Amino acid sequence: MKLKFRAPLATTIAIAVGLVVLVGYFIPAAQTLRFIFLRMGIVLAAVALLVGVLNLISVHFRKISDKDSKGGYSLVLILALLATLGIGIYDMFKAHMYGNPNFEWMNWIFTYIQRPIETSLMAVMTVSLTCAATHLLRRKLNFLAIGFFIILLLVLMGTISLSMINFPILEDIRSWIIHVPALGGARGLLLGIALGTITTGLRIITGSDRPYEG
Repeated sequence: MKLKFRAPLATTIAIAVGLVVLVGYFIPAAQTLRFIFLRMGIVLAAVALLVGVLNLISVHFRKISDKDSKGGYSLVLILALLATLGIGIYDMFKAHMYGNPNFEWMNWIFTYIQRPIETSLMAVMTVSLTCAATHLLRRKLNFLAIGFFIILLLVLMGTISLSMINFPILEDIRSWIIHVPALGGARGLLLGIALGTITTGLRIITGSDRPYEG
């Protein structure tokens, strides 16, 4: 493995912090320092999120001022972002002043705006999966395509709650598909993500990758 150290100071800091955090998981004496570095990382992530939000607002402001661009959606996005931010700050202030952290307005936004939008997106995804399965059967009529289509139908029929097709066995089949093969596949994906994260962290620690150079 070829190591590259074109930015010695940044490389040294990144390697030192990475090693301390890694060692802190195994040596109790380094856990306090690891906790400090992780807290600093959380603060830096929050600052990065704030910078990203400000950049998003500036980009959409430019789209609104551009006559050739359709800035209506950008205006709606900025107004929704500012309104949600203001309501969240108001709920936090009310919870701090009156000691009642129920977040009434944020819960209202989640219940009557965000949840219906997520439900609509799930419905669109269901239709897209059905269309994809049908298109797959037209192109390649093999075992995998037929299996995908059958599993999709079983899951959909076990999910909908119509009295005319309400069979308990379909709900049991759907539950088994979700909790056995689907859950196993999801865990496999999480293991792959974890291995990729560990590999990326080791490459950063050794100096092979240098995202901290900008």
